[in-house]
Amino acid sequence: MTDIASLLTNIRRYAQDTRVPILAAASEQVLIEVILAQKPARILEIGTAIGYSALLMAAHMPASGRIITIEKDAGRIILARQFIHQAGIDYENRITLVEGDAAQIIPGIAGPFDLVFIDAAKAQYYNYLTAVLTQLSPRAAVVADNVLFRGIVLDGQPPRRFRTIATRMKQYLDFVSRDPRFQTEIRAAGDGLSISYYQGDLV
Repeated sequence: MTDIASLLTNIRRYAQDTRVPILAAASEQVLIEVILAQKPARILEIGTAIGYSALLMAAHMPASGRIITIEKDAGRIILARQFIHQAGIDYENRITLVEGDAAQIIPGIAGPFDLVFIDAAKAQYYNYLTAVLTQLSPRAAVVADNVLFRGIVLDGQPPRRFRTIATRMKQYLDFVSRDPRFQTEIRAAGDGLSISYYQGDLV
């Protein structure tokens, strides 16, 4: 078993060297704060990449907690599995990797989830959230990464190549900000994170 802090450092270094996008260092503390406050028993992660954030969350959630993490890139799944194996049997037993398109997989996964972390295709955040709505536990937290996307989401004139992402990310933020089932805050850390607390059973 590898020391988890050292392993996370190695994974971040690997991601930087190979240009694999993972959770920004500036965003880590925000995610950790939410996990420590929520104490989730079950987490759904949409967008595994190479396993960095799954291991980070597993290290800070209750020891009995479980994570299901979805990734559609087969190569990244292989790397994630290798890194999770390096973390040791405890992490392997608590983290379940699922390969495929999250929008298609989510309806077949049994909830409830106390925390959902979204860090996948930016234009699909709204679809991911609506797919998982019925599987949220009371007071669940939904954390979405990169919601400001290089600042263009709040820019009235995003570059043409980013207009679809900007439009759909605005749709996601409008939904979690205006729907009475959520109380949402946006943090500027990293590329922006939204934290939406589910109030579904209160409205």
